[in-house]
This record gives sequence, C-alpha cells and structure tokens, in this order.
Amino acid sequence: MVRLKTTFQIHTGDQALAQNTVFHQVIKLIPRSEFQSCVSKNNGDKGVRSLDCWTWFGSLLFGQLTGHDSIRAIERVFSTQDGQFKKLGFGPVRKSTLADANKSRPVEVLEDLFQYLLGRAYQVAPSKHKNLKLKGDVFAMDSTTIELCLSLCPWAQFHHGKGATKLHTAIDVANDLPQFAVITPGKVHDMRAIKNEVSFPPKSTVVVDRGYIDYSWLNELNQTGVYFVTKSKANMKFKVVESRPTNRTRGHMCDQVIYLKSAVGSKYKGKLRRISYNCPDTGKRLTFITNRFDLAVQTICDLYKARWKVELFFKTLKQNLKIKKFLGTTANAVKAQILVALISFLLLQILRFSFKTSISIPDLMAVVGTLLLLKQPLKDLIGDLPRVTRHPPGLQLMLF
Repeated sequence: MVRLKTTFQIHTGDQALAQNTVFHQVIKLIPRSEFQSCVSKNNGDKGVRSLDCWTWFGSLLFGQLTGHDSIRAIERVFSTQDGQFKKLGFGPVRKSTLADANKSRPVEVLEDLFQYLLGRAYQVAPSKHKNLKLKGDVFAMDSTTIELCLSLCPWAQFHHGKGATKLHTAIDVANDLPQFAVITPGKVHDMRAIKNEVSFPPKSTVVVDRGYIDYSWLNELNQTGVYFVTKSKANMKFKVVESRPTNRTRGHMCDQVIYLKSAVGSKYKGKLRRISYNCPDTGKRLTFITNRFDLAVQTICDLYKARWKVELFFKTLKQNLKIKKFLGTTANAVKAQILVALISFLLLQILRFSFKTSISIPDLMAVVGTLLLLKQPLKDLIGDLPRVTRHPPGLQLMLF
C-alpha cells in the first residue's frame, strides 16, 4: 500500500466549470498522462484499433456513476459523440467492441489506477479518526460475497451449485478508504486469498474476525511490527502467565498474558494478550487476542467494534454502485467492473474531502448520478445545504 506524495488541486472557478458537465469535472480528477502511464506499463492498448483503454474505462465509469448496467445503453450514449465526450478524448463505443474489451483488456491497468487515486485521496483526507486517537493507521479487513450465475460464470464456483466471486479489502478506519482489492472465486478461503498478496505498514493495527486466524500469518504480522486484534477461537489452548487487574463493572472480565500450547498455536512465536469482555449492547461475552500490550482494555474493545466499518463499506458499495449485474461473464469482465466501482468510490471520496462537505456517499452518488450531464459547478451541487429557519424572526405563535 504505497501512498503517493505528489500534490494536486481541484479548480473551483465557476466560469471555467460552468462550461463542463459534472462527468467532465469528475473524470478530470484523473490526469490523462497518469492513465496513459498505467496503460503503457501493462500494454493495455497493444493491438487495439477501435476502442482504446481510455474510452473503455470512461464507458465503464459512466455506467457506474449513472447506474447503467446495459452495454446497449452505454453504446447509445457514447455513440452520439457529443462535444463534451470528444473534449475528453473518448471515441465511439460499440456493443461488440466493449464486450471484447471487458473480456481481454488487462485489469492491471485499473489496479494501478486504483492505487494512484488512493494516493490522491490521502492528500486531502482527514488525518485522524475522531474516536480512535492512536499512533499509526487502523485497518478493518474482511471480504464480501457477490453472487453470480454459475451457468454463465463456470469459473466462479461457490457451493451448493451456486456461483459467486469474493472481494477482499481493508478499510482505513480514519477515513473509509479501501486499501486494496483482491478478487477471487467464491470458494477461495479468505486467508488463502490475502496471505501472500497483502502487506501492511509497520506500527499499523489490523482488525479482523476469527476467520482470518492463521497463527503463522499472525506471527508474520508480529515479526514485521504490525499489530492485530481479532476474536479468539473457542478451542484455543493456552497457558496464562499473567493476569492484570480489570474493572468488571465496565464488562472487562479478564486481561491476561498468555502463550499458545497446541501444535497449531506453536506457529506463533511469542506472547499474546487475551481480553474477555461482556458487551452491554448484546449481553454476549466476547474474547479477543492481540499483540498490543500498551492499550487499555476498553480501547481494544473499541478497536474490534470499529471493524464494522468494513461491513458498512460493503453495504454502501452494493447498494450504490453496480456490482450485482455485470456487463460480461468472464473473470476479467467481472474484475474490471468491480475495480471501476472501487475507483468510482475513491473519486467520490476525493470530492467529499476536497470540498470539505458533510454529504454522505449515498447522497453524493444520487446527486452525481442524476446530474452527470448537467453543466454546473460541483461545489454548488455537493456543498452543505443552507440552514432553514422554521419560524421567521418576529413571528409569534399565539396559543390563546
């Protein structure tokens, strides 16, 4: 997860932006030169005659922002060759060429573009989370299952005769930014998908559920200076070497220093911290293990509670972007559409951070999607709404 240090600026001059559509203002956040470097690096336009990668990406992004899930609808819009589309460098789109591009274009172009936009988002993002004032980043990692038709996508075998693909990612809890995108068939286990594909910076904290418990992987995190918080397994065998005092009136039942005893647990070299907590909201007892010994018990519990951020991200992604109905049935087409959905999310976050507006992602998606071809400055559309005075000054309500 490399964050870029280059600086950029969103121009907000009304006279200049009034002549451009909302779509023009959004896609201009991606410098054409940077996109072409991603294309050249991965030979994206090699052998291409009619539909280059820029037009391919622009058509997919337009479909995401407007909610179009039909190649025919995208073809009709881009084939009009409006002046705004020509100004952006887009060529005409045909149904057959777009379908072929979804099938064969290297998705590495979109992966590199995703990482570039992630770096740009960090330049304008808030620095710290309001509730978790910790040194280092906090990442909540999980996966979500996206259902597919198995007869159309035989590569996406899941279980019980169903098809699905999985999106694995981690969210920066401070500003809700996805850090990576690992896309696999549905039957691939979460741990297998990310073990050799994902790394985290030292001094950061990774929060995961118990499905990610692999003691060799946890040991690797510990050896590289990465902290972790997760729920312990019920059958975990351990030896207590120290019991710390706790405040049971707050639900803190135990705070222990332990060593793992089992053959599987021996893959983790070192001591762990085991915390038991009675949740006041659900009444359930939760047991966590972590390699953070410097934080208070309640802070560890709050860290695991922040894992819900990644679940909210998946909910927002599925409800507001097009990752349920796909424009192609190949693995390449599915990956491309999911990556463009994540790129759309990053672009929306960049707009929110840049204009310092409190508008939510669903509301911003509704505004941008509805008014995408409107010639109006973005700051007028997504800025904070003016306060409305319910009762004008001087108006008295006479009861009797």
